[in-house]
Amino acid sequence: MSIFDQRNLRKLVGCPDIAIDLGTANTRLYATGYGMIADEPSMVSLAQETGAIAAVGREAERLATFGNDFTPVYPLNSGVVSDIDAAASLLRHLLERLNWPGILRPRAIACVPTDACEDERQSLIEATQRAGASAVFLVPEPLAAAIGAGLEISSPYAQMLVDIGDGVTDIAVIRSGQLVTTAAVRTACSDLHVAISDIVARRYGISLFPHEAQRLTHRLGSPLEMAGEQWFFAEGIDQNSTRHVKLRVSSLDLAEAIEPVLKIIIEAIHQTVRDLPPETSCEVIEGGICLTGGGANLRGICQRLSLATSLDVHTAPDPMRAVINGARQMLAVGAETNLWQHVAWQ
Repeated sequence: MSIFDQRNLRKLVGCPDIAIDLGTANTRLYATGYGMIADEPSMVSLAQETGAIAAVGREAERLATFGNDFTPVYPLNSGVVSDIDAAASLLRHLLERLNWPGILRPRAIACVPTDACEDERQSLIEATQRAGASAVFLVPEPLAAAIGAGLEISSPYAQMLVDIGDGVTDIAVIRSGQLVTTAAVRTACSDLHVAISDIVARRYGISLFPHEAQRLTHRLGSPLEMAGEQWFFAEGIDQNSTRHVKLRVSSLDLAEAIEPVLKIIIEAIHQTVRDLPPETSCEVIEGGICLTGGGANLRGICQRLSLATSLDVHTAPDPMRAVINGARQMLAVGAETNLWQHVAWQ
């Protein structure tokens, strides 16, 4: 069947196209004609006895938290697919919510970090095709985020976006619909959570529950100056008694833990700004920096980055969903221009 015939058949049967934001912490899927079909943790739960898939997403998270007979598997690490089988299983189970009869297989736009190597890009393509997509077109995450954030990417003036996700901080300068400068560092929100968990384990002898480390990260934020010592309550498991306990954690300990991680992220952004050509730098100064991703919700992060770069820093509307919202808008363009004509089909 020719591409022209297939496009007509897709219109006739209403075959959906899919936008995919497969992130380290969360996976979001949008389907034309269906809307948002998934916004779930990027997680698969395996039955320990058989090794079979027991659940994915939110249900997998619940089983891992309250059941001892299940093994959690995380398909992504540092923003890229690290377990193709698990990633394919996650996507396949989420796509089954479409209840699509299968006359044609859906096409997909999938978002990828700008620093992903060829093997990492191919892993994402393979996982998506094994999940049921007939063709996969990859788009850079910060480009999708810029569209989802409402930036006018077709503008002839350079605009800068920083997407602080769970596994990667992706930085891009966009002009006339093109990425003119990109930089990425595999340090992001998950590293902040790990740093907090580690210091609580060392100084308090308590293994924090994962959601507690995330909550403490957002309570603390990115403090420029602490107004004296503050105390936060948290819950975890006592490493000696293995009992569920509650404890008070010092804000000074938490600030000490996350500071090295924040410095890596801040220096990556600062270095990118410093390396801009003079003309581009002037345009970025005019527009400032737009923040997206979960890290954009950290308390005080805009002020911290503004101090480091001497630029205005603002958070996009709905920053955590900027990538999927941008990819969703790209689907309409893809349907008209047939983005998938130059990619491999299955």
